[in-house]
Amino acid sequence: MRALVVGGTGFVGLNVVDALLAAGAAVRITRRRQTATVLLRKRSVELADASLEEPEKLRRAMTGCDVVFLTGAYYPRYSLDFEASLAQGVDGVRNVCEAALAAGVPRLVYTSTIATLARSPAGRAADERDAGIEMPEGSVYRGVKWAMEREVDRFRRLGLSAVTLMPGGCLGPWDVRLGTGAIVVGVVRGLLPWWVDGLVNLVDVGDVARAHVAAVAPTPSDRYCLAGHTVRIGWLLGHIAARYGGTAPTLELSAEEARRRADQDERGAAPRRERVPIPRELVDMATTGQRVSDRLARDELGLELTPLDRALDGAHAWFARHSYVPTPKQERRVDENPR
Repeated sequence: MRALVVGGTGFVGLNVVDALLAAGAAVRITRRRQTATVLLRKRSVELADASLEEPEKLRRAMTGCDVVFLTGAYYPRYSLDFEASLAQGVDGVRNVCEAALAAGVPRLVYTSTIATLARSPAGRAADERDAGIEMPEGSVYRGVKWAMEREVDRFRRLGLSAVTLMPGGCLGPWDVRLGTGAIVVGVVRGLLPWWVDGLVNLVDVGDVARAHVAAVAPTPSDRYCLAGHTVRIGWLLGHIAARYGGTAPTLELSAEEARRRADQDERGAAPRRERVPIPRELVDMATTGQRVSDRLARDELGLELTPLDRALDGAHAWFARHSYVPTPKQERRVDENPR
């Protein structure tokens, strides 16, 4: 199998690359010229200069490939400019899909997010049936990701063989820029000044990567939830502190207060492109969180979920190995059943 991974130097992308190499695939990765490739030095991959803004370079990079993985679509790190984020996100997806059609790529696997799901009817977990027909309101991240997913749907109707995977928050190695794993680092280092309660879905990034490889073959469905484990934020913060040390924040904000505080922090950080302790994206995910079913992915992709504590342990061990958090002096053992 000849695979192109768009975004193969990122967190999910690197794990997909490793899963492909383990499956015996020949892997090509797109990279911007300024992108560091140090993490790829021990991986037998081919590099292709291309970005989401360069459709002709994308088409050339896809030529001869059996599958394209779009794992590195636009990610709005700040929730401050909806229109600009929407345009950048949709344009990038459109360029990839147009290039895939022009290159005659047999399969596109697109990495989206469960944040695009609408609220499920009371009494059941959300699933693929809840792909929202209307853009989520009040959240730049959710709205932009929803629009990007609809663009893939549009190209599917034009004849592109595409499957959309919707993971929850991913945990595991190679989280260099601190995605969901920022919660682990924040608690262990005592950096979280406040918290807002709600539900979040956490999944081992290795499970997500293997599901990507399984989705290369023709599938009965064109959309799969890879949500993982549903837990409450309050429980998660205390569980991380008990398991790895550190300090869970004690100041709990209401949803409205949390949105206002996150927006304020992002406005201050954006001019210097700094991180904020708790981004608006996480607030939106927590305050709109819901239980999500992986049943379809288990039945049709063979998804097997890594236990939550094992996923957390893997993320914490990687962060400790790379000095994001102190190296633990001894193993901590606590209740492994999330509440």
